[in-house]
Amino acid sequence: MTSSDVRGALLEEYLELKERVNPLEKRLSHVRDQLRDIVTEEGHFVDELRGVGVHIEARFRKEYDPDRLALAFPRLAGCIRPAVDVNQLEACLAAGMVTERELEREGVLFRTLHSRALVVKKIPRTHVAGSTLCE
Repeated sequence: MTSSDVRGALLEEYLELKERVNPLEKRLSHVRDQLRDIVTEEGHFVDELRGVGVHIEARFRKEYDPDRLALAFPRLAGCIRPAVDVNQLEACLAAGMVTERELEREGVLFRTLHSRALVVKKIPRTHVAGSTLCE
C-alpha cells in the first residue's frame, strides 16, 4: 500500500466517522443543555439506579485590572498593554516575579463566571442504595 493509498484510506475513514459523530455531538450538547437547565432550576440530585450524582459547577475566568496592576507592581509594566497580556503575565507568575496571591490581595486579579459546567460523576458503591460495605 502506497503512502497516497494510506492517506486516502485514512481520510475516507475520518470523513465517515465525522459524519456519524457530528449528529451525536449535537444531540449530546442539546441534552446536556437541557439537563443543565433542569439542575440549575431544581438543584442537584443523585440517581442511585445509575450510580451518579449530578450538579452544577461554576467555572471562573481570571482577569486582571491593568491600572491597579501597574500601580501595585511597577516591575510588571512589560505585561501591560491597553489590556493585560495574560500570556506574559502568566510567564511572570511562572518565573516567580509575583504570586497569584499577591495579585489577588492587591485587587488586580479577579475571576468572572464564564460558564456553568454540568458534572455527572460516579458515586462510590457504598453510597448506592442496596449496596453493602465490604469488610
